[in-house]
Amino acid sequence: MYFTDLRLKIIDFIRKHKYKIYIALIVLTIIIGINMTLGRIKDAKPPSTAYDPHDPIISGDKITSKKAQQTIETKIKEFMDFAKAKDYESAYNILSDDCKKYCFNDKIDKFKIYVNSLFSGNKVYSIQDFSNKDNVYIYEVSIFEDIMATGMNGKDSDKTDLEKVVLTKDGNDYKLAVKGFIKAESLNNKAAEDEYMKLSMLAKVTYYDKIVYRYRLSSKTDNIVLLERDSGNDWIGVSLNGETRKERKDFYNSDEKVVRGNQKLEFESEFPIYFDEAKQPTAIIFNKICILEKYTGVDELWEKELKNAVKTYSLTIDL
Repeated sequence: MYFTDLRLKIIDFIRKHKYKIYIALIVLTIIIGINMTLGRIKDAKPPSTAYDPHDPIISGDKITSKKAQQTIETKIKEFMDFAKAKDYESAYNILSDDCKKYCFNDKIDKFKIYVNSLFSGNKVYSIQDFSNKDNVYIYEVSIFEDIMATGMNGKDSDKTDLEKVVLTKDGNDYKLAVKGFIKAESLNNKAAEDEYMKLSMLAKVTYYDKIVYRYRLSSKTDNIVLLERDSGNDWIGVSLNGETRKERKDFYNSDEKVVRGNQKLEFESEFPIYFDEAKQPTAIIFNKICILEKYTGVDELWEKELKNAVKTYSLTIDL
């Protein structure tokens, strides 16, 4: 009886005040909608920073010259504006010759692919001083969707691409590079050889977050010379004043380094070494050079082929 009376009272209350209840529900719905919209806008804003825009985030000396600051940032802005506008040739011409060579193989078509990957749709960017060392100025450019233009409806509304742009002092000017590229140096064919093979170091290519060594392997006999199989990352390393760092493997492409019978081929090895680290490489170490009579690359046959090797040994080349 009690519950029946309560139900009737509730129904009667709703009937008497139904218009007020409808209005209250509408107002509540609007308030919830506004709060959700404001929350999404807040989340979509590019991250704010509390630091001086000319203080390196990671390390290095502060750029003390306001003229240098202006020159560097004007050059970055000029490049990024050309890229954003898809003025490929103008943007490409700003790059240093070495950056064109080592990042894009001197092919503007590869550069176009790079630009299109960064500036697809409506994008804007911000510039931040990142790390400075030895007249090399590394800036981080954040590229994100222009939410004022897209209204947060784009599929990449919450995505930010971070690009390392490098400027290197060159007389009174600055050379600009992208992809964190800093410099390429010849190693003057530093080499080691024996009766089976010759290893010639060709170049050291420095990026902000890695160093890539290029070298040539020549076989001097009919035997097979194997420097590295696809499996494992302990075949080749570098010494940083006593610390050994392993090669960074490419899991999407073959890392096998092998030459057969009087063949001569060039290879690369990449190591995770930051430009602004205190330690730098002093030697490259080939931990397991295998001189083989037969090599198929088949995992099931590898142990047998290694057991029948003519010779296995390690080799260190000072850099």
